[in-house]
Amino acid sequence: MTLELHHGGPGANSLKVLLTLAEKNIDYVDHRLNLVRFEQHEPEFVKINPRGQVPVLIHDGRIITESTVICEYLDAVFPAVPLRPRDEYWRAQMRIWTKFVDEYFCWCVSTLGWEAMGKRVVRDMPEAAFEAFVARVPLHEQKVKWRNARHGFDPALLAEERRKIRFSVEKLEADLTERKWLAGDEYSLADICTYPMASAVPRLMPEAMSEAAAPRAMAWLRAIGERSATRQVFAGAPRPTPLKAGN
Repeated sequence: MTLELHHGGPGANSLKVLLTLAEKNIDYVDHRLNLVRFEQHEPEFVKINPRGQVPVLIHDGRIITESTVICEYLDAVFPAVPLRPRDEYWRAQMRIWTKFVDEYFCWCVSTLGWEAMGKRVVRDMPEAAFEAFVARVPLHEQKVKWRNARHGFDPALLAEERRKIRFSVEKLEADLTERKWLAGDEYSLADICTYPMASAVPRLMPEAMSEAAAPRAMAWLRAIGERSATRQVFAGAPRPTPLKAGN
């Protein structure tokens, strides 16, 4: 059995899969890409995933994409340490949360992340160099994001994304008022798949998620951060180095 993971390190969608692998103590061949150096758009990786996106799992030569799908696949194929609730009601609640994250929460957090990343990565890059890198991006939608990140997102769009983040945090806080974890009494993929997006909010939008604004959500973040699997994933993770002109 050969298991390989191509990922961007402990953040965003890659973090979902890294946490799942660590919780289940699954050995795999690690391929970390430096996303701010556009390594996900190198020809070698685009052969693996033509969309030029991480994470990608390769199991015995078969390629699986989409982070939430990968997490569910790993839980099904490696059933030790189950991360999907056994009770069908709570399994449904888990899937409702992962669907909400993939279709709503992820996108609004991502926009603020792209805005912040643009300031660090591409706004000072010479125009010709920037266009050369963007030309390698396979997806039109990603090209648009990189250009928005370079020039700055529309203020009206940012305001709407902040509204969506406030709604998402309120939903998180409400569910955690009733229970410790998002899908019942046990830690599950609902928590794992929500954590990467939620953990970015205190930094990107502290007025929406702080000890004062969302105490239960903050306690939930701490509880996940204190898990041995989470500590393992973050231990020694290097900070990605942006690509500068002339590199």
